[in-house]
Amino acid sequence: MYIDTHVHLNDAQFDADRGDVLAACRTAGIDRLIEIADAPEEWDKAVALSRARPFVRCSLGLHPYYADRWSQELGERLGRRAELPEVVAAGEIGLDYVKGKTERAEQKRALEGMLAAAWEAELPVVIHCRGAYDDLLALLESFYKGKAPAGRFHGVLHCFSGRTEDALRGRELGFALGVDGPVTYPKNDALRQALAAAGLDALVLETDSPYLPPQSARGKRNDSRGLHEIALGLAGALKTSVDLVAQQTTRNALDLYRMDAGSRLPPG
Repeated sequence: MYIDTHVHLNDAQFDADRGDVLAACRTAGIDRLIEIADAPEEWDKAVALSRARPFVRCSLGLHPYYADRWSQELGERLGRRAELPEVVAAGEIGLDYVKGKTERAEQKRALEGMLAAAWEAELPVVIHCRGAYDDLLALLESFYKGKAPAGRFHGVLHCFSGRTEDALRGRELGFALGVDGPVTYPKNDALRQALAAAGLDALVLETDSPYLPPQSARGKRNDSRGLHEIALGLAGALKTSVDLVAQQTTRNALDLYRMDAGSRLPPG
């Protein structure tokens, strides 16, 4: 059993065959998926997908690409949506100094606002970071200082791509690290070393589908069936079995999103 903790199923790349892809993922042993709505106009679509497919839950956020759209009203809107059973997190939110077009100060302001709204709503957060780990970790340390997480984690550093010291600091701050297709890329030894240093009990599996396919599918559309290859890559990095990776990352994902293990969910 796997849990894909970060997908974009409402992406237009799935418009022609979304139902077929979901069915294939379930057959492949993907027990639950977390749909990430990273712009306000995507929030209601993510909730609707989760209602239609009971094995899908969702996270509602404001990607740093859209940081200039932050407002207090948006934070209040997140608080209202957080009362819905389909919503398990806030995100993705964060900092992007590589592709983000909004000013860094504006990104920080939006992130701080969304962190506050998520904390008020008692939601874990899904953090996007590209080229900004020093600023991000400093901001998270300042925000969460003295705050104990409601569960094991305050949230997750999505598609972790930082250094070993960033991995250890993120874990110390109460964050899980998201492991995606790049763990399977031959030249990513530094990433594998960082994940090994963080330890399996701090890691969750993601695909970021339809993006970031694992090595065997480079250049193709990604979906949650890629999790097994990602798990194999992680098992190699940690020098452990893929079964243990599946078991522990599933446990971590349930803790991250504060979901009950229960029994295997019915197809839907």
